[in-house]
Amino acid sequence: MSAPIGNPQEDFLVLDDVHTHFDMGKDLITRASKGVVKAVDGVSLTVRKGEILGLVGESGCGKSTLSRTIMQLIRPTAGHVWFKGQDLSAMSDAEVRRERINFQMIFQDPYASLNPRMTVLDTLAEAVKTRHPDLKRDALRGRVADLLRTVGLNPTHMKRYPHEFSGGQRQRVAIARALAPEPELIIADEPVSALDVSIQSQILNLLKRLVRELDLTMIFISHDLSVVRYISDRIAVMYLGRIIELGDAEAIVDRPLHIYTKALMSAIPEPDPRTERSRERIVLSGDPPSPLNPPSGCNFWPRSPTPHDERMKHVEPPFEEAAPGHWVAACPFCAPAAPVPQELART
Repeated sequence: MSAPIGNPQEDFLVLDDVHTHFDMGKDLITRASKGVVKAVDGVSLTVRKGEILGLVGESGCGKSTLSRTIMQLIRPTAGHVWFKGQDLSAMSDAEVRRERINFQMIFQDPYASLNPRMTVLDTLAEAVKTRHPDLKRDALRGRVADLLRTVGLNPTHMKRYPHEFSGGQRQRVAIARALAPEPELIIADEPVSALDVSIQSQILNLLKRLVRELDLTMIFISHDLSVVRYISDRIAVMYLGRIIELGDAEAIVDRPLHIYTKALMSAIPEPDPRTERSRERIVLSGDPPSPLNPPSGCNFWPRSPTPHDERMKHVEPPFEEAAPGHWVAACPFCAPAAPVPQELART
């Protein structure tokens, strides 16, 4: 179940039927297999150069695993990750490390992602030297100062340690570190979820400005659809290891097709109390199934408000283009407004 991929040799970033599974090993007593966690279960996606692609879904749906698979911090079990015509998943670890200066990651927790024993100067200088190993000391300090100004920090603070900064300032340092090797792709994994709401908008505006001014491409990951719709050009909705809806941000927000996307939208609070009281809420039953034993067929059927027939519990719905550029998992019960292939039409 995936949208047709672009040309791996020409497009900026292409995921081709990517699976990332984790073998849980064997029981110590019975020696029986504990099963396989299907964290990412067949994702195909094309990311366009210069865009911000939002990846949204509940905690545990596979967003972070997918981001680490793109970075090759976790190797895919099957499928391919193509970056600028190169198959990263076929490279050796040494080759990936050399290529990784072109794609960097901003992690969720700035408290954990920075080395507490290194000053900001040392942290950023180390990252700059991955691209410019022969840079002299004064030029290196100048580059670090420029990076700090770019993210809105005072260069005179470069000799401070991470604990001497606030959470928002620490995340700015983490952003500066991601920019230091001069990458073309940034993967931001929930970069504002650990910050106060008052700081979140500042970081989001900073990221939008950097993408525009530095000609970057970004994959922005979050469980909060209200944040994703603000920053993204396109949005991919992920559920239980699969992409179930993909399209322009405006289309996903204003005209969602899948019941899961509608539920995510209805969970966003409205500031107007009258609007909040009058609007229809979609409350899903139960918790997401375990990726250790995901449902067959349409994997959303255990939580769908619309009962599924037996076919859709065993037949995986294809990914169909419901409108130009707007794709959805064409289950007739989860996305009744989408075009459904004849073989899946209700009887």
